[in-house]
Amino acid sequence: MIDIKQRLTAILQISFVSDVHLTVGETIWYRAMGVMQRDGDSLISDSEIAVLLREFSINTPADKLAVPRPSGKDGEGFAVTFDAYRLRVDLVYANNKRLAMVMRKLNGRTPLVEEIGLPPALIEQIDRPTGLILVTGSTGSGKSTTLAALLENLNLKREGHIITIEDPVEYPIVSKKCKVTTREIGLERDASSFDAALRNAMREDPDVIMIGEIRDYETMRSAFSAAETGHLVLSTLHTNSAIKTVDRVLSFFPADEKDWARNVFSSVLNCVMSQTLVRRSNGNGRTLAYELMINSANIASIIRDDKLQTLSNAIGQSGDSGQTLMNAKLAELVKTNVVSAEEALAAAYDPNDLRQKLNYHFG
Repeated sequence: MIDIKQRLTAILQISFVSDVHLTVGETIWYRAMGVMQRDGDSLISDSEIAVLLREFSINTPADKLAVPRPSGKDGEGFAVTFDAYRLRVDLVYANNKRLAMVMRKLNGRTPLVEEIGLPPALIEQIDRPTGLILVTGSTGSGKSTTLAALLENLNLKREGHIITIEDPVEYPIVSKKCKVTTREIGLERDASSFDAALRNAMREDPDVIMIGEIRDYETMRSAFSAAETGHLVLSTLHTNSAIKTVDRVLSFFPADEKDWARNVFSSVLNCVMSQTLVRRSNGNGRTLAYELMINSANIASIIRDDKLQTLSNAIGQSGDSGQTLMNAKLAELVKTNVVSAEEALAAAYDPNDLRQKLNYHFG
C-alpha cells in the first residue's frame, strides 16, 4: 500500500493538476484542467491527515490531539512547500465534523506576464503610479497568478516599496529593484485582518499595495483611501464581468455613501480585468480568456452617473485601446482554434450573445 506522502507526490506530478481534496472517510479527489477526478478507492484516515500536517510543520495544539484541529473560526489556511511543490492549504471541518484538506498547487516561482498571456493594455496600467487595479473571476480562474505576475513585472523594472497583504501568502516574491514586504493574515501571523494590515501599510512608506482579496466595507474603503492618496493598489474580487465588478464594489457601501463611493471609484479606478481559464482544443492545458475595462472619461462618467447598463457598449466600442468584452475574446479564441465552441460557451457569462457571435463567424 502506497503511503500518503507518496500518493500526494504522484498526484501533484500529473499534468495540469490544480487542486487536491482529502476528506477523512473518503477517497482522494483531484482537479485537472478543471475536471474533478477520483484517485483510487482507499479512504483517507485521521492519521494520514496528521502525517501530512507534520510534514507541513503544522504543530499539534496543547491538548495533544492526534490531528491538529483548525484554529480559525471556520478553518485554517496556510501556504507550504511539499516535495518541491508550493501549496496553498485550507484545513476545515466537513461532512459532520470530519477533517478535510484542500490543496491548491501554485507555481514554484513567480510567473512573468508574458508566460501567462496577460494583455499589453493591462500591463501598461501598472506603469501608472497611482490608482486601483481590480482582477476578478471565480475561484481557480488565476487571479492570484495574474496579480503576482504584475507585481513581478514592477519588481523587475521600477524602484519602490511593494507591500502584499494575503491570506495566505501564495507567491513568495523576492525583492529585486523593489523592496517587497509580505504580510500574512491569520491567527499568530503578521496581521489580524485585511483592513488592519491595509491601514498599517499606509504608515509603512508604500508605493504599491496588493490586497489578496477585498471582502468587506472597511477594506474597500481603505483601498479607496490608499488609491486616492497616491498609491497603486491591486486587488481581487469574485465577479465575472466588468459590470458586476462595478456593482459589487458599490454594494459594499451603505445608501448614504453611494454617491460618494461612485465619485471616488470613478476617479481612482485604473482598470478591471475579469478572467477565466478555458481548456485548449489540443488538450494542452488551459488558456486565459478575459474582459478588460480601462477607465476613461466616458467610463468614469458612466460609473459616476450610475448608468451601468451602458457599460458593455462603452467597452465594446472602445476601438483599439485594448479593451475587450469576454465574449469578444472567447469568439477570437474559437476563431483561431485555440478553444472549441463548446468550451467557450461553457465559460461565457452570456452564452446566448456568444452563440450569436459564433454563428456570425461560422454560419
